Amino acid sequence: MKIRKCTGTVIATLLLISCGGSAEKKTVAPPMDGVVRVTTYDSQKFDAEMYEAEEGLVKIEYLLDGFQSHTLVIEGMEDDFKLEVGDEKAALGEIELKAGRYILYCDIAGHRTSGMEAKLLVS
Repeated sequence: MKIRKCTGTVIATLLLISCGGSAEKKTVAPPMDGVVRVTTYDSQKFDAEMYEAEEGLVKIEYLLDGFQSHTLVIEGMEDDFKLEVGDEKAALGEIELKAGRYILYCDIAGHRTSGMEAKLLVS
């Protein structure tokens, strides 16, 4: 009986960890090489809730860790910046940004509401 109870607890804990059960919020600081790297998963999530970049020409590399196609756009600048991953596991783009807060999201139907949204802080 005790073994089954412990096994069930271990399994439940592992499921929570593997499904993103952590309440930790992750911010990705400006990278040393100046390229903001955003990784996306089939769970319709990004690897962080906030990214940071320096004002000016911002280079963004979009990486797919999975198989489901995703896009990356900047709210209000959808016509100026869009990256797509799917068959290609990585995409690179650049855009001129002034200091401020921006919203990154996937514009595939239903993905943004499922959690594919993050902040970009440009300073």
